[in-house]
Amino acid sequence: MGKTDFFNRIRNIFGVDNPCGITEYCQKYWSNDVDHVLDTAQNACQNQFQFDFRWDMERTYEPVRFENDIDWSLIPFGDREFLWQLNRHRFLLCLGQAYLMTGDESYAFHYARLLHDWIMRAQEGENIDLGPWRTLETGLRAEIWLRSLCMTEHSPHIGDELISLVETSMEKHADRLLEHFSEHKYISNWGVLESCGLLLFSLAERPDHPRKKLWEETAIKRLTLAANIQVLHDGTQWEQSPMYHNEVYQCFRSAFYYGKKASVPMPREIEEVIRKMAYVNGIWKKPDHTQFTQGDSDASDLRDQITAGAYLLQDPVLKYLGYERLDYENVWQFGYQACEAYLQIECKEPDFSSAQLPFSGNYYFRSNWGTDGSLLHFHCGDTGGGHGHADKLHVDLVLNGEDILIDSGRYTYVDGDVRYALKGPYAHNVTVVDNLPFSPCKDSWINQSLCTCLKQQYFEGKTGAFVEGSHTGYLSQGVLSSRRIIWIKPDIYVLADYFYATGSHTYESFYHFGRQGKLSLTGSHAAHFSGEQTDAFLQTVSGDGAHTIIESNKSCHYNEIAQNQTLAVTNEWEGDFHRITVVNGGKKGIARPVSVTSLPVRSIVHDTEISPADTEAFRICSGESEYILLLCHREIMTPTDILKCENCIGYGKAVLFDRTNEKQEILSGETLAWF
Repeated sequence: MGKTDFFNRIRNIFGVDNPCGITEYCQKYWSNDVDHVLDTAQNACQNQFQFDFRWDMERTYEPVRFENDIDWSLIPFGDREFLWQLNRHRFLLCLGQAYLMTGDESYAFHYARLLHDWIMRAQEGENIDLGPWRTLETGLRAEIWLRSLCMTEHSPHIGDELISLVETSMEKHADRLLEHFSEHKYISNWGVLESCGLLLFSLAERPDHPRKKLWEETAIKRLTLAANIQVLHDGTQWEQSPMYHNEVYQCFRSAFYYGKKASVPMPREIEEVIRKMAYVNGIWKKPDHTQFTQGDSDASDLRDQITAGAYLLQDPVLKYLGYERLDYENVWQFGYQACEAYLQIECKEPDFSSAQLPFSGNYYFRSNWGTDGSLLHFHCGDTGGGHGHADKLHVDLVLNGEDILIDSGRYTYVDGDVRYALKGPYAHNVTVVDNLPFSPCKDSWINQSLCTCLKQQYFEGKTGAFVEGSHTGYLSQGVLSSRRIIWIKPDIYVLADYFYATGSHTYESFYHFGRQGKLSLTGSHAAHFSGEQTDAFLQTVSGDGAHTIIESNKSCHYNEIAQNQTLAVTNEWEGDFHRITVVNGGKKGIARPVSVTSLPVRSIVHDTEISPADTEAFRICSGESEYILLLCHREIMTPTDILKCENCIGYGKAVLFDRTNEKQEILSGETLAWF
């Protein structure tokens, strides 16, 4: 057995169909990616490593160079994530691509040198969950090794001796993944990443290997169980992190794609999970094509992930949401022939804009699919384990294509105050009671306590939309926290925060504004955010409190942090309390704050005026448009009762009336929520 036999086994599964065609295509359409890969490959030739690709789980911004031998167990900057990024071997894929794009044998030489060095010198370590042989990295290396080896196949630097070492090491990889698996990994992203690697190693093994079938069958069984357990019915990976949703989704895709290429039957459940997860990416894709920094996530562009799903599933809606043509990463995976095949897929705009993911508790109000559209995200769901944050009732808001209200991000996994702060409620657009966190951290991965989300409602109508959620995080303080959001289409948002309480308490709401722009107070109860292309306005119209701008932090990517501006609104109140906030905005220099006026509400049946503590109505005017919003703060109505505000009558917890064209005739409005 030698080099020839090895590549005859794996070439048709993991090989590249037309390197010259791919090179020309990438240089024409994806030249920035070409430059990035070549730079990374050149640095690797000099033993210099930096991890700054889109889906590097933990980016670095300071290169580390080894003057002599590479220490494959090095932990610089006090962060183990460098060690693990180094041992995923993304640089080998860059060296392989650089070799095919340039024909320069130095890339193949250093490829062989680095791979040989790692096999001979990377130490396992005493702890299975630490060091170069951590099982997560053991699984991730499979696809990188097999694809990059095919790229360097024809180099004289890839000889029988190296291939013999590779085959022995791959067998060790597979056995390690087979043996070091526990049932808790069915709910963990680790289980999918490891099992994908086990499957790919099995596909590359010789047919007569005594454990090939065991590896294959075990991997598929584990992947199928994980698909059923950790991917919710709405298609969301349970950890409440788009970053890890996509790591899992990417591995399901690879398992499915290479399994089919190897003529291995793949369960229907895996294909369906891929479809669901791809559509989730489309649902939460922001107008600038990036994902929200929810939980432990970076602001990564989603289009390559969606494009991969579009090609694998031949799905026209996914193609609409992805790239117009096959991107750099996907053409290297799927091959040159896939470029034309992708262009032939029909492109179809989704028949939805707003959407709910109720199993994960994520809700989205979207104005349109354009890059200048608006998008609100509301979260009221489970914490999601170690990668989730204390973000219950958090809201993100994009107006006119620009971030207005944001999640502060993750920055680091290093245990300490910065990690705790960014995971905690103060780094999110949530409400805090008595200056106490509702899910305090015990360490970087575990919370001291969790709280439960309660009644969630979602409805989208013609004129407006409604979403609501509550949580139990402050029940020990005698407070139940709840938030309602009313979207008045196309660009007005009403946030209604409720605190059903006994005793006296301090109530704070935090609003973290966009990464680019200036926040200023424009009155005692109003603020203005001047962005790069958008003006946004926030005003408290009921439950006025002290408005203060405070300094905070924001992180778009791992190991990246910057100062930010946050608005804090504070009230002290005894008994039940509510705060109503209106946000609107639009093109810079043109948009103006909406006019909001409080109106009296009457019970028609009892012919009495209702207390604002129970029910409020607001006239909201924007340009030529006029709306009346009726909000019942608690259930006060009998089955036969009906409420009236000016010429507007209705029944319900939230009723929206469009008075733009009718000021006199009785209006029934649109009921957005019932009790």
